Amino acid sequence: MKMKLSIICYLSDDKKLNQTTVEALEKMASYSLEHDNQVTVAGKHVDKKYNNGKKDSVTASYEVEVILNTDRVQDDRSWYENVITRIGNHAFTSKVNKETYVSEQDAHQKMAEKASGDYIMIIHAGDDISSNLAEVFVKGNVHCYDMDTYMITKAFHDETFGAFRNYKKVTDGEDIKSFYIIDLKSKYDCFPFGFGGVIIRAEAFKKQSVDPALGLEAERDFMLRLMAKTMKTCFLPYATLTAYEYEEHDNIFYRGLYMREWYFESVTDFWMPFLQEMKVTYGSIPVFIQYNFMYSVMARFNGNMDNKNKHVIEEGHGEEYLELIGQALRLIEENIMLNRNKVVDCITGDTMKWVYGILRNGKDYKFERFFLAGKIYYGIGDTLFNSLMSLSTNILFINYRDGMLEIDGTVHPILYSMVDEVYFRYNNKKYKIQYNERYGLTKAFGAAICKRHSFHLSIPVKDKSESELFCEAAIGNQLEPINIRYPSHFSRVCNAFGSSHWVFGDNREYMMTAERKGIIIRKVNKRQKFIKELKLLKDMLLKNNYTRKYALLRVLYFICRPFMTGKPIWMYIDKIYKGGDSSEYLYKYASAQNKKIKHYYLVDKKSTDYKRLKKEGYKPLVRDSLKHRLIFLYADMMVISNSTVYAFNGYTLTNSSYIRDLTHFHVCCVQHGMSVQKIAIAQNRLRDNTRLYFCASKYEIENLSRPVYDYVGYDALKLTGVPRYDGLKDRAKKQIMISPTWRMQAAMPVRTSESEQRDYNPLFKESEYFKVFNALINDKRLIDAAEKYGYRIKYVLHPIVSSQVDDFDKNDFVDIVPAVGDMSYEDMFCESSLMVTDFSGIQFDFAYMRKPLVYLHHKDIPQHYEEGTFHYDTMAFGEICHDNDELIHTLIEYMQNDCKMKPEYVKRADDFFYYRDHNNCERIYKEMIDYQEKYVLTENN
Repeated sequence: MKMKLSIICYLSDDKKLNQTTVEALEKMASYSLEHDNQVTVAGKHVDKKYNNGKKDSVTASYEVEVILNTDRVQDDRSWYENVITRIGNHAFTSKVNKETYVSEQDAHQKMAEKASGDYIMIIHAGDDISSNLAEVFVKGNVHCYDMDTYMITKAFHDETFGAFRNYKKVTDGEDIKSFYIIDLKSKYDCFPFGFGGVIIRAEAFKKQSVDPALGLEAERDFMLRLMAKTMKTCFLPYATLTAYEYEEHDNIFYRGLYMREWYFESVTDFWMPFLQEMKVTYGSIPVFIQYNFMYSVMARFNGNMDNKNKHVIEEGHGEEYLELIGQALRLIEENIMLNRNKVVDCITGDTMKWVYGILRNGKDYKFERFFLAGKIYYGIGDTLFNSLMSLSTNILFINYRDGMLEIDGTVHPILYSMVDEVYFRYNNKKYKIQYNERYGLTKAFGAAICKRHSFHLSIPVKDKSESELFCEAAIGNQLEPINIRYPSHFSRVCNAFGSSHWVFGDNREYMMTAERKGIIIRKVNKRQKFIKELKLLKDMLLKNNYTRKYALLRVLYFICRPFMTGKPIWMYIDKIYKGGDSSEYLYKYASAQNKKIKHYYLVDKKSTDYKRLKKEGYKPLVRDSLKHRLIFLYADMMVISNSTVYAFNGYTLTNSSYIRDLTHFHVCCVQHGMSVQKIAIAQNRLRDNTRLYFCASKYEIENLSRPVYDYVGYDALKLTGVPRYDGLKDRAKKQIMISPTWRMQAAMPVRTSESEQRDYNPLFKESEYFKVFNALINDKRLIDAAEKYGYRIKYVLHPIVSSQVDDFDKNDFVDIVPAVGDMSYEDMFCESSLMVTDFSGIQFDFAYMRKPLVYLHHKDIPQHYEEGTFHYDTMAFGEICHDNDELIHTLIEYMQNDCKMKPEYVKRADDFFYYRDHNNCERIYKEMIDYQEKYVLTENN
């Protein structure tokens, strides 16, 4: 038996990607040469096509034809002409195709038509493939000859795996076989929906066509049609393709996430007509196709949920897009939408199933109630999901003050929709929930899709040896206990350990524990507290190495506490990898005022700001040092300029659960930008349990006083100015600063911690953001004007996109400045004559000095600013331009007139800022001292 495989690759303009793929093919040729290009297969497993039961084994030989298209190659094309063949394996031949194609899809179709192999495999530039591919494929081909498609393992460079490759059945053992036959009539979670990692019979390939008009969906269209015809495939787990391009389920690297085509044309021009066609053709849409559609829908939601929103869909149009998804969902069966078969790649929470149901069936859609064995369950039709009590009530924050437990939390949206009432019972007395408008939305594409219902509850602490607090739901006359969860850094306790506890009270005489039926509050003495802590430490020491580390931290906390808590501790945080923001200004001021308070400013030891602070005579707290870990636990006041205080200190919800009962700091927000836009998701009161919020404008107070932020009634908002404005003193040179804010689609999402600089984004240069600003700073008109009028241009990258600095084209009149290292924003503000920005908060620093601004709200760049109380059309501090031409014309006009702020914009700045002096730190410090005297010291005593 002899078989020929054609491997096709449409090379790119990236030399590194091309070389990765070519080197992988050469390794395959070397590997095959060592094995004589032959495979011996045991007869008892051989397909009857080859065996007919007469032989004990079959020896199969193979040839591999590699076809490389070099049309897009930018480096030396001659190098590709003798690749593969130089290995000396005569079974491997290499052809160079130099034709020009209109698209990658067009190339694949036409190159496949010219291939001479019995089977075809298409790979993409940058793909790596295991050397044993040919051998593994031949074995699989001999085992099951009658297949049109053969799948291999598909992986990615971040060590994740391709979707719909769950080749094992429930009944399969742990041992991995050399091949698996997949019947798509009964197994819906293993099939190819793209060319990556798939070998296709040439005859079957050439009977179909790849439709280039479908763009991103062309491969999916081809493969799903082919699979619908055959309804079977063969999976070969011992060969692997490591793909360069990620699939839809990767909500960071999949390129479609940043392309409008994927959101709209993929749905309207491919999915909807395709699903309708499949129903007409087969009577009903094949189940595996419906699941692939749901996987694709899920990917869109997962990549655009809350802060993951890529802003490809314009602000205000999210609801329209959700309606489009609803129309598409109506084309598939409801039980598949709800994943009745539990297909792994379509698993989602019940809340999202409920959301899908609403989008598909309308706003009145509700899950049904089922009564089984005395308990209430929810589901739809004949699909049962879970018990009602699993729809937990979340406790987000608990505080003790003046004999009362003040509790903030949320009620699950499905629970809220299904019951008559949710309430708490304390010592057998019913306490009604006080619902409020605090932010509890879950958003997708910038539009609300569901809401956890926020509440506040005040409970008097009874002087009893033991009290119970639990949650119940009423449905008619039936009462159902509801689970309580603690999913916040400020929940005080957690569900991870049975011994999790929080000690509180005027004399720390009470202990709260999270138990199965709810919260138990006990009056305890020192011995009981000690025993409970020992039980918790034992649980943590025995669990794993990770929890063991935090058990040791707790031990150190108690040992060192008598030596560390003699004076109040104030801790200050900016970006950590970058100082110079408001927290540093306040730290320096406060450190010089009162020696009865210990002040610690957190910074990365590798940063240039650490060296600068040391040189200035300060002793910064080093990130991730043991001292940092302890000071975080002892801190009384936590001064932050950015939200998510726990994340900036390296804590996730998992590891904060090991220490959250020990922290007691009061968060004081000194701001990185002005709080005048809709930012409730990041700046509502419970985001960081913020106790003091310092503002520079009456418009901030107005915005933050809205119910969604939940500050009213807590005396948290203070009109004092912000600390870093104390350093803003005009020292203008003939310098223009261009500094836009970042965009979600331009920056790498957080991989490790908010306290670390973002990684390089390989997709950045494809973004409109890059194209617009790279064109701007290299525009000849702007450069000529700068030279003529004697100006230097500073293009300052936002810290989040500073990793992309080398992507920009350079010229002699523009300095490209990453906002990391020793770059000083204060110097840049003070020394610049004019600023160009879009929506960045640094505009307010510049306006504070009454220096001119020009805005670029470019028509081609998606905006992710939602107006709150700052309206650009009537309040902006300068002209608003909508393309580069308009901006350049405006800048030239300013340069001609020495860059002076126009009177109308001076008047706007005067109205916006409450103060114009350099005494902001002084006012803030006085507020913090008063607050400490009133609340912090009394609590600690």
